[in-house]
Amino acid sequence: MSLTGMENRGFSVCVCILVIGFVNSHILENFNREDINTTARWKRQSQSYKCTLPKHPDNGRWLIINGDGKPGDQIDINTILKIECLDGYRLNPIIPFVACDVGFDPNKFPKCEKKCPSFYSTATTTLKCVDRDGNKIGCDQAIDGTYLTFDCIAYYEVPPGNKRSLFCRAGTWDFPKPVCQPVCGKKVNNETIALSYGGKEVKDLEYPWVIAIYRKQGGSYQNICGGTLVSRRIVLTAAHCVTNDYGVAQPKELFEVAAGKYYNAYGDPRDQWVQYRKISKLIVKDGYRGESQRYAADIAVIVLEKLFRLGPVVQPVCINNLQNIYLKNRQMGEVAGWGITEKNQVADRLRVIKIPYKEKSTCSQELPAEWEEKYNFLDKICAGYYKRNISVCKGDSGSGLVFVNSEDSRYYIHGIVSIAPNLFNLQCNYETNALYTSIAFYYSFIDVEIQKHYVEDCKLPAHPENGKWSLENDAEKYPGEIVPSTSILKFSCHRGYKLSSASQYYECENTYNAPTCKLLCPKLDFPKKTITSCKNSREQVIDCADASDGSSVTYVCPAGFETDRGTSTSTRYCINGSYGKPKPDCLITGSGGKNTTTETSPGSSVYALDGQKVICTYASWWAYEGILPEDLDPMLCTHVVYEFIGLWDKGDVRVQDDGLDLDQEQRGLYNRITDMKKKNKDLKVLLSVGGTLATNSTLFRRVAGHAAKTGAFLGSAGYFLKTYHFDGIDIDWQYPEESDMKTYIDFLKIVKDEFDRNGWLLSATVRPYLEGTGYNVTAMNRILDWVTIRSFDFFGGEWSNSTGIHNALYASSKDDFWQKRHSNMDSVAKTWIHAGLSKEKLVLSIAFYGRSFTLKDPKEHGLHAPITGPGPGVDGGFVRYYELCSTYKNNYTEEWDDETKAVYKYNDSFWIGFNTKDAVWTRGDYIKKNGYAGVNVFPWDGDDNKGICGMKHILLKHVHGGMGHPVDWDH
Repeated sequence: MSLTGMENRGFSVCVCILVIGFVNSHILENFNREDINTTARWKRQSQSYKCTLPKHPDNGRWLIINGDGKPGDQIDINTILKIECLDGYRLNPIIPFVACDVGFDPNKFPKCEKKCPSFYSTATTTLKCVDRDGNKIGCDQAIDGTYLTFDCIAYYEVPPGNKRSLFCRAGTWDFPKPVCQPVCGKKVNNETIALSYGGKEVKDLEYPWVIAIYRKQGGSYQNICGGTLVSRRIVLTAAHCVTNDYGVAQPKELFEVAAGKYYNAYGDPRDQWVQYRKISKLIVKDGYRGESQRYAADIAVIVLEKLFRLGPVVQPVCINNLQNIYLKNRQMGEVAGWGITEKNQVADRLRVIKIPYKEKSTCSQELPAEWEEKYNFLDKICAGYYKRNISVCKGDSGSGLVFVNSEDSRYYIHGIVSIAPNLFNLQCNYETNALYTSIAFYYSFIDVEIQKHYVEDCKLPAHPENGKWSLENDAEKYPGEIVPSTSILKFSCHRGYKLSSASQYYECENTYNAPTCKLLCPKLDFPKKTITSCKNSREQVIDCADASDGSSVTYVCPAGFETDRGTSTSTRYCINGSYGKPKPDCLITGSGGKNTTTETSPGSSVYALDGQKVICTYASWWAYEGILPEDLDPMLCTHVVYEFIGLWDKGDVRVQDDGLDLDQEQRGLYNRITDMKKKNKDLKVLLSVGGTLATNSTLFRRVAGHAAKTGAFLGSAGYFLKTYHFDGIDIDWQYPEESDMKTYIDFLKIVKDEFDRNGWLLSATVRPYLEGTGYNVTAMNRILDWVTIRSFDFFGGEWSNSTGIHNALYASSKDDFWQKRHSNMDSVAKTWIHAGLSKEKLVLSIAFYGRSFTLKDPKEHGLHAPITGPGPGVDGGFVRYYELCSTYKNNYTEEWDDETKAVYKYNDSFWIGFNTKDAVWTRGDYIKKNGYAGVNVFPWDGDDNKGICGMKHILLKHVHGGMGHPVDWDH
């Protein structure tokens, strides 16, 4: 029988876990069977029994289901506690629920024990963990006394010196982590058959690391060089195999590589195990210039588009720790390839020669003196026979010279076939030694590239319950399928659920700790003046609309009200999508528990409880006019955007004004603007990249389109965010052109991916219309936290030929067809929504300034009156509101335009269109009713923040009023 069924019948529920007890069904209405089966119960003896709440456990806390309290308070029988641990700790035993009963004993509560770092099985490693009591547990739940053992899949092994088992003690494993790496340096078959001319034909596939490099010539691929597999994605070869005569890498599209090859020809049907791969990147060592630099640095790294599958005939050679493995004079090495045979023909099958390594002095005596002096540099090693008819030939270039390491009996690559006398002629000089590029000499270069391009297989995870994931490239894949570990998954939840992480995007290799979908608690509706604060399970302040399992809401009721518990303040917890019954509320004192929605007079500071943003943009240059952060009220904003920080051509962000933004006494504007968070703990402050030092579209284009410059941008931007405690960045690129679309979107995505890892916000400020721009609105909607539309300056004295409301809410009947579709907030919003921007990410701008015009004819002073240019003010007729209500108050006639929902004033010379308190209220109401993400007020410092004309912050308060937020009109 389901719990619902039992509740409907009014039965009590009998739960038998550790001992037997009874609890009324309404207590359990928010729990599922799994929760009940992990609840410790003690037998109830008396309905009047009460329990005393103990202190919170070390490294954890308890929560009261359907209630609140503090240590020392009395709770009724059957009250259930949920015990939680801090991050990095877990319950032992895992019994999170305890009920008040006669057996209630805090000494028996589960303890929060420190966890060892979490490990998870991967596509190559299978983990098993057993706790100190012999119980199998997940290796992400390991506490003191846990043993971890692991196995590697076929063709993988535990690296030499690593352990196959780990032990957890006091939150630390006794070895860094379980590792399985590809088996390297093992031959497949040691049998060979003799062939003339000193070489031997390889029987079957003895050398699984040998790679054939093909180049497209005409309509077919020709085997031009050899290579060596050192990881599933990396092949080493000679630089001269993939460059022109000047050492410049050839287009990667000309080449393909193959592993598991025995026969020379591309596509030979006799090769049963062959794998062909295209090339992602060709990396030639800096300094290689071919013959002009005597083949110094003759080494190249080939990065593959797709990993090779390891198997019996495809395995890498060993390379790790090579700098500590030394060769001995005359030590025998081996080179396998498809070089010229003794018949001066290209070998049809893979061949091998075994040759001795020779120290420099020996080699110098046996090579032609003039040739040796010219080419035998420090980055070369020498190997071969002198007058023995055995040598590498044309076609062997790039092949690896490998030696057995006596300590582990594995083959290690020590050289790459580079040059020999007449190596590049059809006729080989098989009477002499050859020079090989030294792997040890370039080990650091190779190791960096291997680590930089490391990719492994990854098994796609199960879809989250009540959600799903999709691959970023829209590929159709299913849980359990194998993809590269760098594949990006985008997680999302069904309606009514919230993702447990800040970021939607995870690389496949990190999805062992994938986000879950938590059931949201219902939106709460409190009387005005109620002060609320919501936190998630990690005690981080969140929007109450995002409250899910483990979140809390603390609320302080206004005068004349009390909580449903009869107190002035209360804290309730969201458990399985419910705050419990009755729901958190503030009731009229003495109302007997009846709910009420009675309006109360406006009170203390403004709180935007509906989740809509009120973004206040601070124009820092007005600080020279005496408008400082201290004059502004941060409680009236959910976000602040600080304008601006610029860009250097190399990509770093550029401080606009050192003396203003930064100073030695820590009183620069950066510090002062982020100090606002001390007054409003929920405030988020962003730094806007733009302004006079970044408005050059070409500059933005160069930074966004260059990987190194983008990297410099991320590094320097991250420094400023961390140093000055900003919460994110707004990109104010004015403006990307159509040709910039891919660059713009790619740049935003790279920045967003990096910011998500740090919990930073990313928004963009855009112009209102889309024609001729580089805005891919659908992609922007996916990437950005929100988009701020500059829905102002629709008209201006420098660019218009008539008067007009520059921040019109709706079109005027006097507007022409283009203006009606482009020059008002309503049309602009609809255009962006139609293009793919969701309402939840659309932010419209309300101007706290007016635009002035000089009238051509004083008799024509309405909308669309002819003008001669801009009127008074700065920057082409820019007049802030606090100037309009004071300096421009007298000698003007003021009119309300009901079509555009704005005001204009005029005299015989000038005309000014602007927003009053009524105009901004109307705009706030419009944004509220349309369900947009919020509003951006620009500039914040244009409001009457000092009360010159009466009420301080009058415009911003009326924006809140229009949005339905409670406002303190008296302060």
